[in-house]
Amino acid sequence: MGTYLDLQNNIASDLTRSDLTSQIQGAIADAIKQYERQRFWFNTTRSLTFQTNGNIPVGQTGQMAYGAADLAQIPNIIRIDDLFLKWGTSTYALDWYEPDEFEYLTSLNTANGRPSVYTYVDAQLLLWPQPSDVWTVRPHMHYRLTPLANPTDTNAWCNEAENLIRAHAKLILYTGLLEDDDGARRMSQQIPGIKAGLDYETAARSATGRIRAPEGHF
Repeated sequence: MGTYLDLQNNIASDLTRSDLTSQIQGAIADAIKQYERQRFWFNTTRSLTFQTNGNIPVGQTGQMAYGAADLAQIPNIIRIDDLFLKWGTSTYALDWYEPDEFEYLTSLNTANGRPSVYTYVDAQLLLWPQPSDVWTVRPHMHYRLTPLANPTDTNAWCNEAENLIRAHAKLILYTGLLEDDDGARRMSQQIPGIKAGLDYETAARSATGRIRAPEGHF
């Protein structure tokens, strides 16, 4: 499995330069920013879950807000498609409310119960009513991968999408630092094909054979 350091070394080798460590790191970060807002099979999920907090002392309200301590990916959510709650053998889709609608709702009623409504504010998922028991919540979401920082760090940008990030980082360096028009032109020609391959695999992995209406919130 490729690491952050492997990615840096591959770019340095492609450029035949060993003196651009910080510049390569910056180009990698910029390349990831370019593509992390796009949906691929590796930055969307329907399988991660978290538990609501049902340990409520008598007379107190339940836990409304859920963040990194409950599921590490919650602060990095880009878009929520759906949010499901499992209750016994049944699974329920919660209704999305815009943050201002949610604020108005909770100002009128602070009851505990089985959540039926949610929103996303300040990198947290908010549930209403405040959970009165322990339930499993499963978001369908598009999220940012954990940023690469240490040499041994790894994620899909170093593996499944390594060719894309590698090419785009080199495009950034050829254009802004090395002023190499031929190198920039080569990367510009390569990137669409690499991106198309990832898009095709993403579509193939998520295909259901059914036409669906647009979904998602924020």
